[in-house]
Amino acid sequence: MKKKVWVNGNKMLFESEHKTFNRQCKLITTGNQIGDVVYSSFVRPYNETECNGFTNPKGHLQEYDLNWLLKDVPEYVKDWIREYAKTKSVIAYHFFYRNKESRKIDIGYVVTTPEYKKNELLEKWYAMNTLKVRSALDEAIKYIVN
Repeated sequence: MKKKVWVNGNKMLFESEHKTFNRQCKLITTGNQIGDVVYSSFVRPYNETECNGFTNPKGHLQEYDLNWLLKDVPEYVKDWIREYAKTKSVIAYHFFYRNKESRKIDIGYVVTTPEYKKNELLEKWYAMNTLKVRSALDEAIKYIVN
């Protein structure tokens, strides 16, 4: 995992070919995050039913996770997670930046194992096949996987 270098107390150094993403990126970390350029969340396994003393139907908790922070992730990514995460948790990441009109522009999506210090990349998808997008997502991955 790449070590964070801080430009100041509020921003990590992020260097890729995508200058807008670099400028907007304040922090990328593992686990649940609502950030300037990333939304990420643990996604519980399909078979997990217990939460806060209540028993839910199979798949209910997983769908909750997929439709909260990850609501804007494409259905093909969610389908991959549903297929993979039947009995184990994952962490899903949605990377983006904002254009001049503050509209969210997707960079890509990443799924990792849920271990903080030993997490591994399971899958990644680029939102666009451009040098800038590929560079930004590939650099971001270095901060969340070993």
